[in-house]
Amino acid sequence: MRFHFIVALCWLCLANWAIGQQPLEPKAFAEFPPRSQQYLQRLHGKQAAAAPGELAFRDDFPGGFAAWQRAARKQLTALLGIDQIRRAARGHQPTVALGEPIVEAGYTRQLGRMETEPGVKIPFWLLRPQRKASSPTPLVICAHGHDADGWNTYAGVYRDDQHRSKTLAKDGDPAVQAVRRGYIAIAPATRGLAAVTQIPDLKNRHGNRPCRAQLIHCLLAGRTAVGERVWDSQRILDWAVADLDGVDPQRIAFLGNSGGGVLTVYMAALDERISVAVPSCSFTSYTSRTGFVFHCDCCLVPGAQPLLGDMADIGALAAPRPLLAVHGRKDGLHSFADVERAMARVATIYRAAKAADRFGHRWGSEGHKFYPKLMWPFIEAELAK
Repeated sequence: MRFHFIVALCWLCLANWAIGQQPLEPKAFAEFPPRSQQYLQRLHGKQAAAAPGELAFRDDFPGGFAAWQRAARKQLTALLGIDQIRRAARGHQPTVALGEPIVEAGYTRQLGRMETEPGVKIPFWLLRPQRKASSPTPLVICAHGHDADGWNTYAGVYRDDQHRSKTLAKDGDPAVQAVRRGYIAIAPATRGLAAVTQIPDLKNRHGNRPCRAQLIHCLLAGRTAVGERVWDSQRILDWAVADLDGVDPQRIAFLGNSGGGVLTVYMAALDERISVAVPSCSFTSYTSRTGFVFHCDCCLVPGAQPLLGDMADIGALAAPRPLLAVHGRKDGLHSFADVERAMARVATIYRAAKAADRFGHRWGSEGHKFYPKLMWPFIEAELAK
């Protein structure tokens, strides 16, 4: 009798232990009131983040994978308003002015400015290794997000010691990291996010948010803020490939954190000159399953969801080129479950492109920051080919 009781007790303890090891159903990242939930589910689809779009990838897309990419890229270009920007800039020849090189430890840094469209001047830092390479050198373009001084920060240009310490604690100087690895690096100011490129939000009409002010002006003109940022990045890339001595046009990396990571996703999707892309703390679904929007207003593209599906489908337009998505486990701006779901979708599309080994997803142990130990081995392996 005692034996059977002890056995039963052991089984009960084991069962309780096993239940404790099972992952609990994840709590929703953000809960809306019932009346809002019903509306949002109709708006974004039953599962919100998995809403199908007319040009979302599917295995039976007419003409196959390449046909899907052509159709989706054409539609994405239109949605971003890039055709509108091109028409407005017709006849304009972007010009670049470079300052004198500043010698740093092992590299030089030059201040540049490019007029990407009439009256729009985008400053950037150009970093070069001091030792001249015997063969063409890979180029790394580093796009910053919502940081008014981000292009300086990325290039190791600091306001004071506190700014420097804070940046280095977050590994926030990717252009310096790149040049110290022997690459040529460019850190441009992101339009609408860097202070030098912002449109003032007069009278706080848009919530004292210059990036939102940029978006509103863009929408009225048939553009998007992301479209303007893609345009600027492509013009800088045009110049670097054509006129920047020593750049290898076949080995170009594009990376960014937060809003700069969003720009990385769109650049990789649209510009096949990008050899390898690493969006950090940014690449996820447009919305959670309950309809919560993960991205800043200025990063959104009207009409993208019903036409192109989720952001995962847009990012997967980079296939078969190498793409690494990095996220922080403690990043409060994104949902673990929704990120995992979106990355599974990207992996599915990469498998369809017969390039499963060229997509990677890694979790960093901290928050909203770069993870050099995850990022650089992937980039270096691809740029070494």
